[in-house]
Amino acid sequence: MKKFRLFALALAALLLLACIGCSASSKSAAYDTAISESQYAMTEEGKYEMPAEEPAAAETESVTTAGYDSADEISYDESVSDYTAKIIYSANLSLQTTEFDEAVAALERMTASFGGFVERSDVTGDISYESDGTTRVVNRWGYYTLRVPCARFEEFLTQTQGLGNVISSSKYAENVTSQYTDYEARLSSLYTQEERLLSMLEKSEDVDSLIALEQRLADVRYEIESIERNLRNLDMQISYSTVSVDLQEVEVYTPTAPVQRTFGEKLSDAFASGWRGFTRGLQRFAIDMAEALPTLIILAVIVVVCIILVRRVVKKHRTKKQPPEQNDTQQP
Repeated sequence: MKKFRLFALALAALLLLACIGCSASSKSAAYDTAISESQYAMTEEGKYEMPAEEPAAAETESVTTAGYDSADEISYDESVSDYTAKIIYSANLSLQTTEFDEAVAALERMTASFGGFVERSDVTGDISYESDGTTRVVNRWGYYTLRVPCARFEEFLTQTQGLGNVISSSKYAENVTSQYTDYEARLSSLYTQEERLLSMLEKSEDVDSLIALEQRLADVRYEIESIERNLRNLDMQISYSTVSVDLQEVEVYTPTAPVQRTFGEKLSDAFASGWRGFTRGLQRFAIDMAEALPTLIILAVIVVVCIILVRRVVKKHRTKKQPPEQNDTQQP
């Protein structure tokens, strides 16, 4: 009896699994049918039709190149030839001179003769106090930012090297063609928007619409002015190159070493340079000490007086705290 019950339960389980499998297969078949039908396009007669397949990559390529002959040359846009037209040139120069005033005057005259101008100038130096009470400026530095026409940029750099001993020089070139064309495209789009907004303002009669259009028109005009200002700035930088000059006043020019030197020459030059640096440091220290000596003496006197006064106050305070018996015993 028990064996029969187990056999019945197993048979029922097998039937249940078979039903589940049949339902799943029917659902997947229905799903596949829906997918396959969705790949067809319905025609006017109500029937589905497979859409045309896209051309292969080779066919597309053949169609694209069908209008060109292999021997023909591809013609580029003429605007590519203007790629190097929007370049900002700049340079940095460091010079030494033993005649500072003459070099500054020559630099300013040369800038004016080249059709440029001085954008910024700054002259600084150390103050030296003379024995007669007068002062003078020594160890001067001149910082100049000059703007010269781009066409004479290289010529100007060559001329400035004659003002003194050249310590360092560097040149830079920044291509702003892409930025310039982006500004122009944006400006053209804004001009189109401005025209459309003006035409809409003429036709609009609603007060709310008028207010919104006027606000948008004000924003567009503000963007136009900003882009035009940026374009003018770029045009200025392109037309006039920037030259930064650092002019140092020295007593003796820094010697220029030959390209090839022996080990002995390098060792001798290193020792001489180190000795000159050491002597200059000692001289500078002695000058600083001599300049600060009066102040140090006054401070030392003030410190000594303060110490004496503090000791006297502490001594009086201690004598007041001592009892009279100790004072009597200490007197004999």
